[in-house]
Amino acid sequence: MLDAIGETIRSARQARGWSQQQLADLCHLDRTTIGALERNAYNDIGIRKVDRVLMVLGKVLTTQDAGLPTLDELKVQYGGG
Repeated sequence: MLDAIGETIRSARQARGWSQQQLADLCHLDRTTIGALERNAYNDIGIRKVDRVLMVLGKVLTTQDAGLPTLDELKVQYGGG
């Protein structure tokens, strides 16, 4: 899931013809932060920074159901029910 965020940032930035530095300047962040996001290196990068970068790129961060199976479905799948 997080890999998709980095790829989304990279492809949206490149589609606009922006360098990492240009995007960083627009987001008021350091270029190394943009590079880290694109490499999916999320150590010490808060969600607000990710959200800010996505907003500048015209993207939004959303959530979705993980699609985990129910207990009944697991029982059927593993022969317990």
